Amino acid sequence: MKAAAALVLLAAASPAAAAAPAFGNAPYDSMPASSAPARVSVRVDTAAAEQILEALTPDKPRPGDAAALEGVAPIRRQIAESGKNETVWIEDFGGAFLPDSRPATFDFRSVRLDRERWRVCLEGVKADAAEIGRSAARRVEALLPPDVPLDFSAEVDLTFALAGIEDHVLFPEGEHKAVVLVDLGRAISENPANPRAETAETLSRLAAAETFRAAWEIYRRRSPAWMRPGEGPTDPLLRSVATVAPLALFAFDRNFFPLSQWLHDDMIRAIDAFNQEAALLGDPKTDIGKRAEILTGLRKPGLRPDPALSAGAFLADGVFQASGRQGLLDALAAGPEGLFSAYASAAARKKSGLPPLSPKIFPPRAKK
Repeated sequence: MKAAAALVLLAAASPAAAAAPAFGNAPYDSMPASSAPARVSVRVDTAAAEQILEALTPDKPRPGDAAALEGVAPIRRQIAESGKNETVWIEDFGGAFLPDSRPATFDFRSVRLDRERWRVCLEGVKADAAEIGRSAARRVEALLPPDVPLDFSAEVDLTFALAGIEDHVLFPEGEHKAVVLVDLGRAISENPANPRAETAETLSRLAAAETFRAAWEIYRRRSPAWMRPGEGPTDPLLRSVATVAPLALFAFDRNFFPLSQWLHDDMIRAIDAFNQEAALLGDPKTDIGKRAEILTGLRKPGLRPDPALSAGAFLADGVFQASGRQGLLDALAAGPEGLFSAYASAAARKKSGLPPLSPKIFPPRAKK
């Protein structure tokens, strides 16, 4: 299945600050305890991308190259995910060598035109693949509460010319594994000549996000706190926002943390949207049509989901900045309401700079 696009669009440029260390202010960069046994592994494989690029290198297509590529496992997934048959793959591959071709599904033409630049990029990624996998696994571990046993691995296969507009596709495979197919050309399309370290960082964060998405789903199915039935009219909203909260953190470059400092206005808008929906769902006078509209919006995938969902990243980072990694993990382990309770405590601190939650969810405590 195709993974939903990032919930929060990244800003065009990083804040005017020195580059952050590899593990620093971002919650996903908080170090797990060194003594803790590893529960997650990530392997990055460049073979499919290398074979596609090599086949696109000659001046003319070589007979049998396109058909041979179909035998590569990640490419078989790529073709199957597109919903097209092998004929379209072969036609688009041949079209890459024609000056006026327009790909029907697989855009090999643009990859071939930039093949020299992509070759240099891919050489760097191949050399860094092991470290990209290790850093991605550490980032997943950083946000997974330790109370539920997990043994999870992800295979991240790099390719070119995915169908559609997404730069990756997630394929969950049972309780212990997932495969992530990444279009290298699209994943770093804004600047394929990125410094090698920036390319590795982009791929590490993308691999971590999709590995976490799959592992977090399994965690919640096994967690007694998350499996408890919800209560009250606001439960669907709380559950949806708490579910996406740790995942949404990966949508931000590490230089944007703390989010309350660098994206303060975005935080205000997101939490305001969340508070408005909570108030509407909590009000018995809200008509059924409006309730249905809100609940439908929470389930809507794509580039523009319900804006209240984007509050999740700000809530999670608010808890992290106030209480550290352990505080955030404890909040996530407590089930859907745990995050909101922890955030409410963080926002109540003097000079926290965090906007409060709606009293419809957490009424102010009576003063003694």
